[in-house]
Amino acid sequence: RRQRKAAAAAAAERERERFARGSRMMALRQVAARRALVRAAGATRAFGGYSQPPLSQGEGGKQGLIADDTEQATGREREELKAFAEGKHYFNRQPVQMEKGQGTFQNPVMVPSELHERIVGVIPKGQDGPLWFVVGSDKVHYVPEVDLHFKLYNPYK
Repeated sequence: RRQRKAAAAAAAERERERFARGSRMMALRQVAARRALVRAAGATRAFGGYSQPPLSQGEGGKQGLIADDTEQATGREREELKAFAEGKHYFNRQPVQMEKGQGTFQNPVMVPSELHERIVGVIPKGQDGPLWFVVGSDKVHYVPEVDLHFKLYNPYK
């Protein structure tokens, strides 16, 4: 009787494993099908509500040669290299220039960003390296080390 119970339990366990394996495979097939549809439609990806171009990929290196950056770059790096080749700038690397009187709570230093937060660096007088902090879009951010207030704004709104 014990042997029959053990055999039935083993058979039930094998059936559960087979079902679980089949369910995982079905889920993977569905994900792959959705991705193929999105790629075929040429849809853009979204990150935090920020629309980005579809991922792009270079052709890779030639056989027997060492590939350069333009051949093997992908994603944002590739988009930046393509823009640079056209004489354009993909990322804004210009420093934020403070005007006289800025930095108070009533008149904070305005930091451009299309996202809901941005990492900002400030080099205090007498220091060699930057002081990094995150500015969110919901409020004015105070940095006591430099006694300044910062606030995000979207330059395209």
